[in-house]
Amino acid sequence: MRAGSLALALACALWGCTPEDFPTESLVDRLRMLGITSSPADLAPGETARLSALVLDPTRAGATTTFWIACDPDPFNENRSACTDPSVVNDPSRLGDVQALPPGLRFAGLNASASYTAPRGLFDVLASDDPRRVLGTVGTLVTISVAEEVSPAAPMAELAALFGRVQRREVASLVSLFRVRISEDPERNTNPRVSRLVVDGADWPTGARLMVRPGQDVVLDADAADAAFEPFTAVTPSGSEARTERILVSWYSTAGRFSETRTAMREEVKTTFSAPGKKAFDPVPERRAGTLWTVLRDTRGGLSWSEFPFFVCDEALPAPEVTAVRAPAGRDDPVVVEGRQLDSVLDVIVGGVALTRGRADASGARWSGSLPADVPPGEKAVVVHTRRCERLEAPSVTVR
Repeated sequence: MRAGSLALALACALWGCTPEDFPTESLVDRLRMLGITSSPADLAPGETARLSALVLDPTRAGATTTFWIACDPDPFNENRSACTDPSVVNDPSRLGDVQALPPGLRFAGLNASASYTAPRGLFDVLASDDPRRVLGTVGTLVTISVAEEVSPAAPMAELAALFGRVQRREVASLVSLFRVRISEDPERNTNPRVSRLVVDGADWPTGARLMVRPGQDVVLDADAADAAFEPFTAVTPSGSEARTERILVSWYSTAGRFSETRTAMREEVKTTFSAPGKKAFDPVPERRAGTLWTVLRDTRGGLSWSEFPFFVCDEALPAPEVTAVRAPAGRDDPVVVEGRQLDSVLDVIVGGVALTRGRADASGARWSGSLPADVPPGEKAVVVHTRRCERLEAPSVTVR
């Protein structure tokens, strides 16, 4: 049992706990792999996909490193590849020498520079009318994420030493599998993406931090564009069947809890986020800041994620007062808010979009932020969110 788990068990024995008091799978409190995706979502023979992984480690300030290892695909889709060998997957130290990998494996990149190319002649062994060309196969990738930052130019001796520490469990690591579909199917899949976050039934401003009071319950929902719910043809034992994709949402956070850790878009069940500060074992975080993530998965394996920072409000802070808002003279100029106690401002929303790089000056009488490029020209309403969970209406500005 880990030391943290032992301490929690002892505390529960003294004060009493319910299952809700224990960490949940949605809590990001250690090295975690929340999602892997490829762009495009699936491949035809000869095409290349860019690979991305959502790897998080709030226990340390430094960056993590993810190694990508690709396995040769099986055109017959009979699960015959080096990635099905448990001795390879369960022992990342075997993959430490990327220049001498076991047969059938190849190095696919490091961190965000990884890519996967489907062999151009993959299905040449099949007849031109073989249905397996359309049903497809998978290209499998192994990711090894380690809790150390590694330079792409690191020599082999440094990598070997790192994987030695991984094998001795001196460095935290994770091994994950990812499969990208390869086929000649004309119905191509795309990755779904969040188009809006809905908080208590209303659209939350784009780019704004979610404001919550300690222990507050808020109902969250995520939605995607109509085009993300793609029609496709499913092959079933009884024949082909026309279907429309479902999109599932997994919810994660650095603090707080969700009533439902997985929901389906545009279906009845939503999740309630209980902000930190409601339970003794879920205190308000340092600096009162945290992060939510949504990981979207569609029926055919498409995947993406979005990040939503949140702030646990403090009503003891002074209340800001806005006396004027100065519109930018040009796109590269800041929006300036004038008033008093503006260091208690959390976000300034212009036309439904939060300004970026916002900050107050030392006097707290002036706050400035930059317009995102996607704010169209015209007269825009201005709303100020405060660190006290207030929403202040401010004078509108004209965006040129």
